[in-house]
Amino acid sequence: MIAIVGKEELLRREAVETLLDCFPGGDPGPDGVVRIHGDKVPDEHQLRSFFDEIRTPNLFGAGPVVILSEAQNWLKVDPDSWCELISAPMPGSMLILTLNSLDGRSKVSKKIIAHGLHVCADRPFHRPPPWQPDARPWEHEMNSWVVNRFRKKKLEATPQVGQLLIDRVGPQMDQLAATIEKISTICDSRDITRIEDEIIIENSAPGGDGSTFELVDSWFEKDRARALEVLWDILERGSLDEKDQRVKNPQRLLLQFMALALKRAREIRAVHSIVARGGGQKEVMEQAGIARPFLPRIRKQYRSCDPERTRRVIETLIEMDWQLKTGAGPRPEELIERALMSV
Repeated sequence: MIAIVGKEELLRREAVETLLDCFPGGDPGPDGVVRIHGDKVPDEHQLRSFFDEIRTPNLFGAGPVVILSEAQNWLKVDPDSWCELISAPMPGSMLILTLNSLDGRSKVSKKIIAHGLHVCADRPFHRPPPWQPDARPWEHEMNSWVVNRFRKKKLEATPQVGQLLIDRVGPQMDQLAATIEKISTICDSRDITRIEDEIIIENSAPGGDGSTFELVDSWFEKDRARALEVLWDILERGSLDEKDQRVKNPQRLLLQFMALALKRAREIRAVHSIVARGGGQKEVMEQAGIARPFLPRIRKQYRSCDPERTRRVIETLIEMDWQLKTGAGPRPEELIERALMSV
């Protein structure tokens, strides 16, 4: 039994395909696979029938191949039977589970983790992680994935070229994979083995992955040029929300910007207060509520945002909120521009 854990559909699909290719005798084909969608919690009878089917060999002596998607609901029912199945699987059978996450507190999840029977299918970072605030723009996991995917197509691509593709297409992995496949076909027809910027630009529509988080980070780090670049990108192409939908509404963008920036300003104000009292990293984590991975980025912004600038940031955000609510000020995008340039 293998659990594919994560929300990225492309990685889920490709992990399933890889596992089926590893089945004795090769991929059993669509007729040799039982697919069950576990969107509802099963009753005991359904689950018992499921376990019976898993343990029943077919006419040729091999076990069945079963794919149970959204399995998190099923794992909650009769955990002892699940643990027994994990510990003593049917020889020659294959059970593939797909689920968004593993609850590390449950006995079934602990058993899966202990046996190493899980594959990560979470979308990798598409920017340098917060604990590497000085990393170059292409030093992150998704860039490595893009470069490696080109390599599998026997194409050489530098990290900078990979980043250009991500910047234009956005972080949706299915769209990146489709674009890489398209570019691979073109390169094959032209006998090209090295990817240059021009072929990326010619064969990818500019979508971008503008983020309000990056906008706020650039502002607090006094990188005004980058902040304006991100703002204009978001206004032109939209900002990706948590469902990968593009949002172009300037008022919604302003509300997101103000909420994130005010939260960050309060965190930095708290850090200044803690440091002034002689506190260190431990006190910052405990009293300001900042998780350890985010400390390097907060440290960088703390240095570029002294108490006086932090105060002015908060006052600016309060003024922006008043102008938005009264309609007395300029347009939302102009409010953000003024804040980026004036503080």
